[in-house]
Amino acid sequence: MAHVTLSDGLAIWQLVYYAVALICSIFVSFRHGLARSSGWIFLTIFSIIRVVGCSAQIATITATSDTAETIATILGFLGLSPLLLATLGILSRVYYYLLKRPYNIVFNLFVARIVQIPAVVALILCIVGATSADTPADIMTQDTVKDGVIVYLVVLILLILLTIGAYITRRVTERRGETAMLVIITLSLPFLLVRIINSLLLIFDKNFQNSTAEGSTSAVLAEFFMARIEEMIVVFLYLYAGLTHQAVPEKEHGERTNKEKLAHRAARGDFGNGRLGVISLAIATASASFKGGNDGHNRDEQDTEIGLVQCRTAR
Repeated sequence: MAHVTLSDGLAIWQLVYYAVALICSIFVSFRHGLARSSGWIFLTIFSIIRVVGCSAQIATITATSDTAETIATILGFLGLSPLLLATLGILSRVYYYLLKRPYNIVFNLFVARIVQIPAVVALILCIVGATSADTPADIMTQDTVKDGVIVYLVVLILLILLTIGAYITRRVTERRGETAMLVIITLSLPFLLVRIINSLLLIFDKNFQNSTAEGSTSAVLAEFFMARIEEMIVVFLYLYAGLTHQAVPEKEHGERTNKEKLAHRAARGDFGNGRLGVISLAIATASASFKGGNDGHNRDEQDTEIGLVQCRTAR
């Protein structure tokens, strides 16, 4: 009879959570845009990683090889990158409304990219180190994995500095922007910090490594409360923000037309490029046309034309 460990039981619980989060994240991504710069798509990617990782952990109950355990361990490290990129995307949206043109565009094109690059580099380093290890326990001793986690810490520090800069900018420019979004990011940063501290302990603390490798109850609970719970809270906060916030904020005076909303989203970069951009634009256009029809207005063709023109311009 297969033996179910504490790690397996927690993985089952997380699998249920992230299965629901995946569905919600897909809805939020389509609602706010599938572009990588907007950040929401990374919630979907993260949820998929966790669903696969938890499934791999559950598979170790009956597995006769180390493959499932290796997959679960690797995906445990890879989850940091999508969370940090999601944070950056939401923060970029906050800056879009705090800065005037063309500075908000410059922020998305240059400043955000500066933070994106090390986040992707850290992801690559962790993948290279994890796949080159002989056993799951060796993953935590790989130099490239250690370098990747350190780079994750650097990215988080940059995000903290950008968040502080957003508060300063808000005070100087007296522009409210999306204050609630900024508060959500501020609440998430401490949890992300604890999450990265857990990874640092995992790769630099020999005692913690040994306890984790042995699967001791204290190590399993420490990882759960210092890593998994933090991730779940951050995902919940971001999904809450995505579900409760409109894709396009209303103007201070008056209401935006569907045509204006499509143009606004295209200029903000919600639709991006490629097939995902086309799908995102099509859904936004269909939604705008449906709402326009309910209001008794005949703006479907205008909305579609404006959206396509703005999307080509964003490319």
